[in-house]
Amino acid sequence: MNQYKEDVEIDLVRLFKYLLSKFKLLVLIGAVFALAGLGYKYYSVELSGKNFADDPNLLSYETTVKLPNGTTKNEKHKVSFNQYMAEMERRKSSNEVQESLASYEKARINSEIKVLENTLKDHQNYLENSVLLGSDKTGYEAVHYYLASEKGVKNLIKLKPVIRNNYKPSGVINTDKKIKADEGDDSELTKFEEKDSALISFARTLLYSDKFANEFASALGLSDETSTLQIEGLVTLNKVDDISFTISLKSKNKDDIQKLQLVLSKYDRELTEFLKNEYDISSNEISFAKLKSSYIDTLREKETQTINKLLIKIENKKEKLNEVPLVLEPVSAVDLNKLKLKKYAIFTFGGFAIGIFLALGCFTCVYLFDGKIHDPENLVFEDLKTLACVHSSSYCEAKADEIQKLNESVEVLCRGKQSVTVVSTLAESEIVNVTSVIKDALSVNGISNCKIVKPQHMKDISSADALIIAEKIDFSKLDDVIGEIVQIKNIKKDILGIVFA
Repeated sequence: MNQYKEDVEIDLVRLFKYLLSKFKLLVLIGAVFALAGLGYKYYSVELSGKNFADDPNLLSYETTVKLPNGTTKNEKHKVSFNQYMAEMERRKSSNEVQESLASYEKARINSEIKVLENTLKDHQNYLENSVLLGSDKTGYEAVHYYLASEKGVKNLIKLKPVIRNNYKPSGVINTDKKIKADEGDDSELTKFEEKDSALISFARTLLYSDKFANEFASALGLSDETSTLQIEGLVTLNKVDDISFTISLKSKNKDDIQKLQLVLSKYDRELTEFLKNEYDISSNEISFAKLKSSYIDTLREKETQTINKLLIKIENKKEKLNEVPLVLEPVSAVDLNKLKLKKYAIFTFGGFAIGIFLALGCFTCVYLFDGKIHDPENLVFEDLKTLACVHSSSYCEAKADEIQKLNESVEVLCRGKQSVTVVSTLAESEIVNVTSVIKDALSVNGISNCKIVKPQHMKDISSADALIIAEKIDFSKLDDVIGEIVQIKNIKKDILGIVFA
C-alpha cells in the first residue's frame, strides 16, 4: 500500500466537461424550478385573494432627511403600489409649486433687470447728449427761490435768512451728502422721496410734466423726444423744507437761461393758479452766475459712476437670476400590469437560476464523491505504465492515435510471451473496445491464449506470462482498482501496464 500515492486534485476542465454532458438535464431541472417560481407568484398575485397593489414591499423610493448635525442622508422606504403613487403625486405637486415659485422669482428679477437697463440707457443717452456735459463752454445757472404760506396764516420767515441758511450754489458739493448717497441704495432714495410734503411733490410733478418738459426742450431747440433726465439736468428742483424749494436753471449761455426763465414764468403762473385756494406762493431770483468748470467735471464724473453702478447692478441681477434655486424631487410613473409582468419574470428567471444552481451542485457532488476514476493520474505507481487512454471520459469520442499507441505497445511488450491475461474490475462488455485491440496485437505475435478475468481469479492471474490491467474512465471504482493493483503486486507478478477504455 505504501508503494503508491493517490492524487485527489480536482481537474476543473474535466469537471466542466462533465457538467456540460448533463446540459439537457440541467435545462430540464431549471425549467421545472422556473415553472414552480412562476406558479407561486401567479397564485400569490391572482388567486390568493390579496390585492397586489397593497403589497407593502412592492416598490421603493428614497427621501433626503436632514440630520440634527446639519448633514443629510438618504432613507429608503418600501411601500405598496398605492402608497408609491400617492408619493409620486405629492412630489409632482411639490415640483409644480417649486417651478411656479422659481418662474415667478425669475420674472421678478427679469423685470428689475429691464428697469435697470432702461435706466442705464437713459443715463448713457444723457451722458452723450447732455447740453452741459457735452459742451466745452462755460455754463450758466440761475436759481429761483420759492416760499409758500397757507392762506390766512402770516408767514414769519424772512426771505434772506432762509436763503443764507439753507441754500448752497450748484458749484459747491456737499461732501457728507455725497458720501451718504454713494453708500445708500435705491430704497434710501425711495424713503427720501416719501418725505416730500404735498406741496413739494405737486411742485415737482408739475415741473416735470410732459407739458413743461416739452416747453423747456423747445426753448433750447431740443427735440421733442428729449429724455426727462436731460430736462432734470437743466431744470432742477431742490427741496429746502416743506414749504420752500429752489429751481435751478442751467445752460451754455445767458440767452438760453433767459429762454428757460420765460418758460419758468409760465410755470410760476400755473403753480400759483393751482394752489391759490390753499397757498400764497412768492418767488424770487436769488442767483445768476457762471458754473465752475470743476462742477461740470464733477457732474460728468458722477454720471459716469452712476452708469458703472448700474452696470454692476445689472450683472449682479443676472448672476442672481442664474442662482434661483430649483430643487425638484424625482418623479417616476409605474404601470401596475407591467409591474406584475416584471414580478412574474423575476420569479421565473429566479426559479430557473436556483434550479440550475442546485442541479450543478448535485452533479458536482456526484463527480467528487462517487469514488470513480476520472483521470489516469488518479493512479500513480512507481512501475505502473499507462499504455493508452482510449477515452478521456464516457462522453468523449475515441482518439485514433491512442488506439494505435495501444496496439503497438502490446505488440512490443508481449513479444516472446506465451499467454497474456487482461485483468479488470468491469465486465468484458464494458471494455470491449480495448480488449479487441489487445487481441489483435497479440495475434500478430502468434499469441492466441488471451484471457479476460476479474481480480478474484488469482489462479489465472498467477499462471499468466504477462498481465495487462484494463479499466474505464468514469466507470471503474478508484478503491477497487487500487486494491486490484496491490493484490497483483503482492503475489509478485509484473504488470505490463494499464489501459483505460
